[in-house]
Amino acid sequence: MSDPAPTTHGFNVGNDRRVRPRIAAATMTTAIVILAYVALYGNAIAAAEYAVDGLAVGTQLNFTSASYREYKCSPSEQFDGLTWCQKTRTDKARRGSYIAAYSLLHSRDGNILYINRSQEPAFFNSKEAEINIQQYSRRIGESPRIMKMPHRSGLPDGLIAVWGKVTLEPLDQESIKILAGGKNPKKGLLIDYLRNFARSAKEGLPIYRVDGGPGFIWATSFDQKGRGTLRLAAVEVSGFSQPPDPAPVVVQTAAPAHQEELQVAPAHQEELQAAPAHQEELQSELNQTIEKLQAELAVSINKIADLEKAKSDAERTIKEAEQAKLSAENAKQEVEQTRIAEKMTADALVAQLRANKAAAGAKISRWEIALYGSVGGLLVVLTSSAIGFFINRRKASVSKQSVGGPRTNPIKGSAPQCQNSPEPSALPLGIAISEAAFERDLEEEVATINAAQTRAVRTDCLTQHLS
Repeated sequence: MSDPAPTTHGFNVGNDRRVRPRIAAATMTTAIVILAYVALYGNAIAAAEYAVDGLAVGTQLNFTSASYREYKCSPSEQFDGLTWCQKTRTDKARRGSYIAAYSLLHSRDGNILYINRSQEPAFFNSKEAEINIQQYSRRIGESPRIMKMPHRSGLPDGLIAVWGKVTLEPLDQESIKILAGGKNPKKGLLIDYLRNFARSAKEGLPIYRVDGGPGFIWATSFDQKGRGTLRLAAVEVSGFSQPPDPAPVVVQTAAPAHQEELQVAPAHQEELQAAPAHQEELQSELNQTIEKLQAELAVSINKIADLEKAKSDAERTIKEAEQAKLSAENAKQEVEQTRIAEKMTADALVAQLRANKAAAGAKISRWEIALYGSVGGLLVVLTSSAIGFFINRRKASVSKQSVGGPRTNPIKGSAPQCQNSPEPSALPLGIAISEAAFERDLEEEVATINAAQTRAVRTDCLTQHLS
């Protein structure tokens, strides 16, 4: 009963020696996987935060989307295996028109590594530039690193703000000389304050090479009139070259406390060699997880592209509706102007007709006055003639009575005088002729008066009809 105890104790000691290296290997493997996962997944999450024009670095492109088809693409001259795409737009803001240039760098499988937007002219002053930087800081959720351009007389002021892990390294003098000559030194992605490398090189202004990890760059220049340039860039520089194998580096970072234990038990090398297989399995699972996340990001990007398309369609519909409304308002104004012109013409015509009516009324009044004057004169003449006629007739009767007075034979002379004397029969004939002439003249004057009144009535009716 006492013998097994040492054997059991010895077995536990050996087993403990075997377990401890296994625990150390499992711990190291787990640390490697966790660090790799954190590094890769963290980079993916961080890169997704930096976007320009709705495209974020580290995400998958949709080659069939309408936004991607707007670009003109060709193989990159500086980066092997990558594709360089460009497009240009002309737009208008409240302060004036501007040209926006977009550039895109992606891998063959559509992974976005760089997206850039440049605008000229941009409308900024120093206060507006600070406000714009604060807006991007709130959107990104980080504080920027800000660099100011050295002030030079005759040159605009400039600012560069950087977020994330991206770094800006000053370009070497040899490359600056090449830029001053208008050539490309092929030093990767560059950035300056003026968005004009040749001018910056000639003026001795700083020019930087973009390096580091994922990040966002905001650069602007502005003169005293508030006009200048603007550049926005989201970049993942680590994707431009083949990343180094992380396994040796991680092994070196393993806890040194276990090195002696690994050397004490060389008999257990087979167990340690089994760890890479488990590591590969975990790495495969990690890769599958990353691919799944990338697929989900690609779906999200497609949804965003569809939403942007719907938004552009809605904006286009709104513009068309505004244009139709403007056309309707213009047509309404034209109809109103035509109505006013027609009303003015009608008023002028009515005024002319009223003037003609007044003139015709005055003319008719003159004719009536003349007519009534003529009638009055005619009546006076006829009255005078009648009076003169009766006076003459009276005188003739008196003269004849005075001539026949001395006769003394009333019996013989009275009857024959009443029957056979020619004088009494001649006087009524003259009177009858004068009365007939008077009646004829009177009828002619009355006919003339009636004709004049008829013409006046017709003229008055015509004037009222025109009014």
